[in-house]
Formats: sequence, C-alpha cells, structure tokens
Amino acid sequence: MNYPQGGNGWQQMPPPNMPPQPYPGQPYLGQPYAPGYYVPPPPPKKKKTWLWVLLAILTVVVLAVAGLMLYVNRTMTYEVTGTGATATVVYSETRDSGERAEVPLPWTKKFTGTHSVFNLQALPLNDDTVTCKVTIGGRVIATDTQRYRWASCMGHMSDR
Repeated sequence: MNYPQGGNGWQQMPPPNMPPQPYPGQPYLGQPYAPGYYVPPPPPKKKKTWLWVLLAILTVVVLAVAGLMLYVNRTMTYEVTGTGATATVVYSETRDSGERAEVPLPWTKKFTGTHSVFNLQALPLNDDTVTCKVTIGGRVIATDTQRYRWASCMGHMSDR
C-alpha cells in the first residue's frame, strides 16, 4: 500500500498493525547478529620461553662437561733429549711437588690425571745441547732448546 508523505511524493509504507522492520544488518531486539560478518582474530601464540631457558641450561652443562674433559685424566709426557749423555732435570707433577735429578738422555716421564700447571727444566752438562718438550695426548704444548743453560718448558693449562 502506498501512502503520500509530506513533500516527498509517494513512498511504500508497511500495513497498519505490522511492527517496524529493522534496518538491514541489524537483528531484532534481543537476537544476536547474523554469523559471518567477521572472523575473530586467532588467539595470540603462547611464547615458549621455557624452551629457551631449557636450551640455555643444557648448553651451559654441555660446555662445562666439555671443559672438564680437557683437564681430567689426560696423559702428560715430559721429554728431555740432547747431544750429551746426561742432563740435570727439574720437574713438577703438581703445583706443590718438585723433583731434581741427573738423568741419562733421552729421558721421559708420564703423568696421568688432572694437571693445571706444568714445569720441566733441563740443564745440559759440559758443552752439550738439551731440549725439553711437554706433550698432552700427543700434542706438543711447550718445547725449548738451549746450549750451556737451562731449557725451560713451563706454563698453565689455561694458556694452552
């Protein structure tokens, strides 16, 4: 049914006794909006900080064990060679111990265990040349050759 509206011409009107219609996109009073108008955003991802903490702790433990393996139960070898038949040798197996002896050349002494410092000195007798050498696991970590004076191989494992 068409009814005249003041100044606007003819417009379509609902029949009398019919409730007013909502604007498009709006629900009736008390009803939810129609589904599908928007997709809710996904929930935020949970940060896995525990994974990074666990990884950091594991890395520290592995590095500590690897560092200890460098100093535990290694075979350290002291060697003295030279052109003469004998030499005076001074060596220490630990920080507090020390031995001095006149030894026949070539001379070798092996230690197994934990070593933080090493000290080997050799003095040639007469007009001879003497060489001292310190190895750990076959790797030479110190060597010195002298004539008429002390050949000295000493140091701290943290320097190597």
